[in-house]
Amino acid sequence: MLRGGRGELGWDDLIRRIVDAIAPLKRYGPKGLVVFPAEVVMRITVRGGNVDVVQEFVDRPDLDQSIGATLANRWDLPIDELPVREYVVSAADRTSFTATEGVPKTWRLVIAGGDLDGRALDTPARWSELAFGRGPWHGGDHSVHNDLIVSDTTEFVSRRAGRLYRAGAHLEVAALDQGDELVVRRAGGEALRPARTARGRVPVRAGDAIELGDGRGKTVRLVVERVAR
Repeated sequence: MLRGGRGELGWDDLIRRIVDAIAPLKRYGPKGLVVFPAEVVMRITVRGGNVDVVQEFVDRPDLDQSIGATLANRWDLPIDELPVREYVVSAADRTSFTATEGVPKTWRLVIAGGDLDGRALDTPARWSELAFGRGPWHGGDHSVHNDLIVSDTTEFVSRRAGRLYRAGAHLEVAALDQGDELVVRRAGGEALRPARTARGRVPVRAGDAIELGDGRGKTVRLVVERVAR
């Protein structure tokens, strides 16, 4: 579908129509500078047989990156001043693109297991990468800061366990010293290891869990939530 045959929706068309739908949400701030809401919900409807295809594409970080780059170039804005885009794809009789201002949200990791069991960690309002692991520091001389402390004393959690990346309305996670024992477990049970992927990253969505294990069955789980700020 997204190769753009006759009467079909191509990759470039998808980007263009999303950007065009977001455009009316812009406002003019001090000194006439363009500003957008902090969060935008992009609702896309397509014919039923194409829902899975479109969902697969909007889940790809490079699509959202292309949309961000197009928005930034069109209005000469820094990437970090653009709205976070959340995409909702559903079936309908016709294709439509509707953008509305959303409630500003943040990512939250709820720790299950280990010495910090039950603690909730909120991410900052604006960020691009966050390091997480055991204790506040890692590195040979403990000179590198962990942005998210998921354990203080649980030995099998590496000090330099992994790194989170913003990818539109999703996250990506990379395993660092935790290696193969960092697993993304989907709500449906599917398990993915970032260390074994070509890019070294796996997309993470609300409802997923990032598991840090010891290789013998013990785990610390980071349950991923998306909550209103």
